[in-house]
Amino acid sequence: MKPMGLAVTPAQLAIVTQLLQTLAPKHQAMAFGSRVRLESETASLKPHADLDIALSGPPLEWHQMFALRDAFSESDLPFRVDVSMYDELPQQWRASVAWVDLCSPVT
Repeated sequence: MKPMGLAVTPAQLAIVTQLLQTLAPKHQAMAFGSRVRLESETASLKPHADLDIALSGPPLEWHQMFALRDAFSESDLPFRVDVSMYDELPQQWRASVAWVDLCSPVT
């Protein structure tokens, strides 16, 4: 099964990508979890399901991760955003979940 996309509006996606490009420009960002929709899924999404994001790239300093999480918390998004470093996710998640690329590192 291939991912169909991300269950967010275009305006919500714009907020997410703007924050990622501003606060984590050297990282690839990938969405995973309940907001990634698969071809076979027809179930409706809970309105306040969180958005899970994994960052791939150099480790963020604690203050950088705090600033990113705080920015998502203070944004106009109507759902919570959980940000993790890809390398810190459990191995089974990295191997078995569907991913949607949100943005690539700025070089």
